[in-house]
Parts: sequence; C-alpha cells; structure tokens
Amino acid sequence: MAEKIKKKTLWMRYVDFEKIKDMLHLIYENNGKLRAKELENLSIKKGILVKENGQPFTHTPRYHYRKVMENLELVEVKNRHYYISENEKAIKLLQLTDFNVSLSLEAKELLGEIILENEDCRRYFFDVFIDKSYYTLKDLRKEGTHVFVETKSMISSPNIKTPNKKKKVNRIILRSPLGKVIELNTQDEVQAIYWGVRLWALNLGITDEIMTSFTEGRIIYPINQSFFEEVYNSILNKIIEKVKIDKSDSNWILIYIPSLIKEVVLTYRFSISEIQKALYNLRLKYPSMVMFIPTSTAFIDIKTPYEKQDKVIRKLYLYKADKGYLSHIRIKKEILGKVIA
Repeated sequence: MAEKIKKKTLWMRYVDFEKIKDMLHLIYENNGKLRAKELENLSIKKGILVKENGQPFTHTPRYHYRKVMENLELVEVKNRHYYISENEKAIKLLQLTDFNVSLSLEAKELLGEIILENEDCRRYFFDVFIDKSYYTLKDLRKEGTHVFVETKSMISSPNIKTPNKKKKVNRIILRSPLGKVIELNTQDEVQAIYWGVRLWALNLGITDEIMTSFTEGRIIYPINQSFFEEVYNSILNKIIEKVKIDKSDSNWILIYIPSLIKEVVLTYRFSISEIQKALYNLRLKYPSMVMFIPTSTAFIDIKTPYEKQDKVIRKLYLYKADKGYLSHIRIKKEILGKVIA
C-alpha cells in the first residue's frame, strides 16, 4: 500500500550538485558571515546561480538551492547566517572538491551517501528499491531491484487535481517487484520526487534508467558497480546463450540491442554506459564475427510521442559518429568455438 507523502517533506527539487558544491565553498570561505540574500547575490556574482545565458536564477530556484543544502545538513543556519555543517561528511565533501572544478567520482559517491542518509529521500524514493528498513548506498547497489514508472497515459487513470489549484496533474506511480508503491498525486510531489530526488540519483550515478517504448514505460534501477571484466563476461555469456539456442540454418544470428541491454539490466543492473562499452569491446575483439547494423532516428522516435523521452530511449542504442545509431548486432555462430576454446 502506498504511503501518503507529507507536504512538509517536499523540500526536494531539481538542483545541479556542481552548483551546490561551489556554493558550499563560498559559505566555507565566508563562514557565518552571509545571510540568505548575501549568499544568493555572491553566488550570482560568482556565476553559480545563473542560467546558461548568464541571467540570474529567479527567486524560487535560488530558494530551493538553499533549502536543499540545509535539509541535506551540508550547512547550518544560525541567527540567519550560513555556516558549514559540522557533519563529518559535509567536511569531507569540501576536502574532496574544489571551487569551479567538476565533482570527482569519489565526491559524487559521497553525495550519494549523504542523500541516502536523509529520511525524506529514503522514505519517498529509495525505499521502493530495497526490502530493508536500514541500508547503505553499498547495500542499495548490491541488493536493490528495479522500479517501474507508471503514468496516467499508460494506465488510463484520471488526472488528479492539486489541492487549492484547478491545474490537473498527471499522477506518477513508482512500483517495484517487492510490492512497494509510491504514488505522486500532486504537483509538489511530482516536482520533489520525480523531478527532484530521481534526477539527483540519476545525475550522481546512483541509478540509471531505460525505456524500450512509451507503452512499456521507464524503468529505474540502482547501479551495480562492477569491474569491467565482470560486465564484459556477463554480456558475452548472454550472447553465447542466444547463439546456442538458435535453431536456424543461417551462420549468423541477429540480436536487437535495446532488448539485449534491457535483459542485462534486469539481470545484473550494470550501468548502460558500461554495457555499451562491453559491446564495443566485443566488436573489437571479434571484428570478423560481430557486426553492428544502423537504424534511423525516425524509427527510434516513433516509439514515444514525447520529445523529452527520446533521450532515454536512444540510450538503449549504440552510437557511432560515422554510422549514427546502431540497433542490431549480427553475431557469427562460429564465435562459439573462439569463446569456448
């Protein structure tokens, strides 16, 4: 049964953690000296809270950046002035990062731990992935499961009206094979969880997402971080299985790349980039036995009526600058002798 989300917990909104990191360094350099308005003005002056065209963020996103830092306990507000939190991980994050220098993988992982320790983030997003009351980021990566995203368009349920507003909201449901469900029924819930925490997890490499078609919907899963050799061997074994069960007279078999990636994801939860890297390596290792077949973007794009979803669908295809998107792998059956030998 889905748990009702309390409005007071809906402080989560989309933020760029590169900007959060830079704001933390500004606070550290001016510890206890800046009030909210002064912090925002300095962040604008330093090119942090600005759009790509250089224009300052409006009041609402500036507010959300401050509230995210506060609620993740990266900073403390005393007498309306901002201080770096005495939280051990907040201090470590400063030590691992530099102003205007991109976050390292280690820093992103630490941010992931900080987010996962937050009660609201766990309760209204991460808990749906794992059957434990307490867990770490390592536990989530090792033991988590995938989650299906259901929308109004897929399940034909009525729009939900937001409280005190006439604007209708398309309900979003996160449903896991564990029987856990999170329902996002209001605009605030959708913005906080679906466009907030979900994108934090995706951008920090905690989760990855796939979508083979609009009708099937989006699948979110915690990334199982593994050595590349394990990823490569797991995919090779999947391909060998398909070669062995093929009963056709042809010397080649044809494998649809999005279906293969989906199968690997649901079995092993490797990141899509690592799976793609393994497929490219397979082609390099067996150039006479592995061929890629291109497709058109028009063929890919007919799978969804929404332009913004094309990106996640296209992730399931390989891409080469000289050939475009690649939809199939042609495997020569003689590869069995090479691999098994």
